[in-house]
Amino acid sequence: MIEFLPYNCCFLGKILKGIDIRGGVNVRAISAWEDDKKAYFRLVTSDNEKTKEVLQSQGTIQEKDVVIADMPDEVGQLDAMAAGLKEAGINLTHIYGTTSEPGKSAIIIFSSDDNDKALDILSK
Repeated sequence: MIEFLPYNCCFLGKILKGIDIRGGVNVRAISAWEDDKKAYFRLVTSDNEKTKEVLQSQGTIQEKDVVIADMPDEVGQLDAMAAGLKEAGINLTHIYGTTSEPGKSAIIIFSSDDNDKALDILSK
């Protein structure tokens, strides 16, 4: 958690850019929001340990495992994934994602109450 101020996303970007200059860390995914004057960021990077080391002085750091799923960018794909997870009794704790060009792969990042089981389901 970092105190939420309008410039904190820029500040975070500068910190991460500094990591990149010193050691080649790339931000692969980011999700951010504000709650009760605190800024929260979820990051997936090319080197999470190095990122954690640098950001520890900026606020509270929590590390959690996530599932990164690659799926076709087609109508109904997210519904199919969610239905399979629901059928298996898997509850999502958070989810975010992105697509690139229309028709290319969509990247979905989520965490659940059973990531290993979710991976098994998605690999079928």
